[in-house]
Amino acid sequence: MIKNELIKFFTPLKTSIYGGIILIFILISDVIFADVPSGIVTFHDLLYGDMKSLVFMIPIILAPIVSEVFTYDYECGCMKFFLIYKKREKVLFYKIFSLILITGTLIIFTFVILNTVYIAKFGIQINILEDIKMSIMFLVALIPILLIYVLISILCKSSTIVSLLIFLLPIMSDFIPKTIGEITPRRFLWNCLLEKQVDTFSIILFLIYTVVFILFNVKLFIKKELTH
Repeated sequence: MIKNELIKFFTPLKTSIYGGIILIFILISDVIFADVPSGIVTFHDLLYGDMKSLVFMIPIILAPIVSEVFTYDYECGCMKFFLIYKKREKVLFYKIFSLILITGTLIIFTFVILNTVYIAKFGIQINILEDIKMSIMFLVALIPILLIYVLISILCKSSTIVSLLIFLLPIMSDFIPKTIGEITPRRFLWNCLLEKQVDTFSIILFLIYTVVFILFNVKLFIKKELTH
């Protein structure tokens, strides 16, 4: 079933759309409207500068992807077929794992484009180890947001819009109090990923988010009725 989810996503049309969005975003921010550096440019400075915008862009791209992974099977009637041969818990696990693989692929593609721009524009040496480390941390930091998107997709039909509102308003908005923002998934993107402040509280909070939302997702997915 994981293979089926990957085949449904990695079509020429979808890869062109999502890959094109990422490419255009990077070209606009790093080439067309990029600030002229005043001093010596390092790979570390360039990467962390781009990460400040990528923590917004990638989750926004993921919202319609997660929505489609869940709504498509209900709309075309495939979900009934899957549930004949597999338990609901396994179907949900396969979908979540597929989403993690898709997210990882998007991150790798993004970093490849960034590295190409860095070499072409600045001629700097790429730090592969830092690339790998940042990619893994980015993927891990996105897991709670993915699970929240999954929860919304199970509950709502128009889950893309709801997911984006949840991400942009309560999670990433600067209008909410700092104390509340510190316990939202924004902590994993800003404190842990960008500022490298990985403390015990962050790890415990990450585990709580992961476990709680997995349990919620399993419970809701099991009770969800097949209306299509």
